[in-house]
Amino acid sequence: MNPARPPPAVLQTPGFAHYSVAWSPFHNSRMALASAANFGLVGNGRLHMISLIPGVGGSSAVKLDKQYETQDGIYDVAWSEIHENQLVTGSGDGTLKLWDVLLNDFPIRSWHEHSREVFSVDWSNIKKDTFASSSWDGNVKLWTPEMSRSVTTLHAHLSCVYQAIFSPHQPDILATCSTDGTMKIFDLRSPAYATGPAMNSFTHPLSAAVLTVPAAGTELLTLDWNKYRPFVLATAGVDKMVKVWDCRMVQSANQSTQAIGGVCEIQLPGHEYAVRKVQWSPHRPDILATASYDMTCRMYVNSATSRGSNLLQVHDPHTEFAAGCSWSLYDEGLIAKDSDDPEDIMSTSLQTLYDHTPVSHSVPGSIFTYTIKCDGGNSALRQITLQIPDTQTSNWSLHASSIWQSSIHIADHIEDLQLDRFSDRKILRVLELGAGAGLPSIMIARITPNAAVVVSDYPDENLIHTLSDNIRRNHASERCWIVPYAWGNDISPLLTPAQQSPEGSVLFDLIVAADTLWNPESHVQFINTLCMCLSHSPGARVHLVAGLHTGRYTLQSFMNAIMIHKLQVERAVERQVIDGIQRPWDVTRAESEDERERRKWVVWMVLKWA
Repeated sequence: MNPARPPPAVLQTPGFAHYSVAWSPFHNSRMALASAANFGLVGNGRLHMISLIPGVGGSSAVKLDKQYETQDGIYDVAWSEIHENQLVTGSGDGTLKLWDVLLNDFPIRSWHEHSREVFSVDWSNIKKDTFASSSWDGNVKLWTPEMSRSVTTLHAHLSCVYQAIFSPHQPDILATCSTDGTMKIFDLRSPAYATGPAMNSFTHPLSAAVLTVPAAGTELLTLDWNKYRPFVLATAGVDKMVKVWDCRMVQSANQSTQAIGGVCEIQLPGHEYAVRKVQWSPHRPDILATASYDMTCRMYVNSATSRGSNLLQVHDPHTEFAAGCSWSLYDEGLIAKDSDDPEDIMSTSLQTLYDHTPVSHSVPGSIFTYTIKCDGGNSALRQITLQIPDTQTSNWSLHASSIWQSSIHIADHIEDLQLDRFSDRKILRVLELGAGAGLPSIMIARITPNAAVVVSDYPDENLIHTLSDNIRRNHASERCWIVPYAWGNDISPLLTPAQQSPEGSVLFDLIVAADTLWNPESHVQFINTLCMCLSHSPGARVHLVAGLHTGRYTLQSFMNAIMIHKLQVERAVERQVIDGIQRPWDVTRAESEDERERRKWVVWMVLKWA
């Protein structure tokens, strides 16, 4: 069985919406949250200092260490690179404040030069005594903690500068993005800057960018430098598109290009609304994360996966805009250890930071590895490796292109199928309907020597091909037969493998299905298939597992329908995915639980003949 994921650690800050989150560069469990009351429109700000600590039973918990109040909303926060207890914030009143977490209540220094909101702050990880701020006043300012005023002012754009960040490779290179849709790169060593005894950047702001890239036709909200490729940046904004730029590929104007143009290395679509934050992974050169006003965080890879897509995962734990995301510099658990298994890249961190339980895992075309919990033995035999099906476009509505939590739950609790009740049989006939990637079937075949498993799903060519490959990849071909089948049709194809070994009845002693009840319109066809396929022997059973995201009323409707077909529910229990808590099925809980709570539960029902 798979090790249970630790229960999520949750931090709630009623009345204050988070604008930015930053991990400490010195401590792997310390974070800072920048927040504002009333969604930053009006009111106070608050800086939250939090730590991840061990919780009950080896899980994680969030501890709120302290908080600082400000008179205006805080829009961004950055940790000092030279002092482990200090950090700087930018506020809506145009101020920057330096805080020391060992002190209470008040900042140790404050600056007020910007005439509009300070929307970003960034501490250089190379020139560690310097940090930058950007503002809606169009300016970028460079600071050191010891000086009472800025050391350099760049009049970077004629409109709002949403972000300014130092290159992680060159200490004097700075990139900005703006309402005007451009990305600019400034070289602080450039001779184009005004010099001389009568000129200084404080009274005469510098404005000469070494490179201007019209990255979007609308507002550009965010950008980030790749941590491994010195000339590569990612941008995103109101046009919903994430774009990757290689500065070496920027070209001068000609008849077919813009006056000052850039060559975009790749475009990454997917978000439904503006992208508020983009950040490259500190552990991998080809992985980046985004946060969007569509309330999702997404993971992309810079090179296409085997299915031709760059999207690795979509995480949707939020019920409001997702304004920020941040990678831990130390915890490589945020990145999948198996590079072919992108599903784990971010789910662990989201489940820790937010009360979020995924209902599905991985993405079409990727590789998912399931680990069987057992003592000793060959490690290869303790793993089931699956490719995720990528159905044809016309069949996307099948939702067969994921590993659903219900199928993992069956594999984790395979003993609850009570396969040992059939140990005296020469052949145990098993049918899985809606098999998807085939995890429960392969698991049954792996541990049950007398099993003959028919693995079925909708006759989609891509789906059946991938399912067949998974059976072969896991050496289950001797006990598994793949049969394309649409519910409600003639069951003869499902019975063909049994007819080759006509021991006993050709009907099935055990039928298994995971997350097959979400569409009420298919209930009748599904129930007809169960009735045609289930053996009439006293021990014959149907085991159905469905996540509560299916909907309680939809599940209750199914339970009511089966009684008309002379089946009955022998047992129905609700199980919490993380810690295994069980409780009886109760449809009335639908009125008191939200979507986040439903994600935590699956329903396991056992059917038999009435």
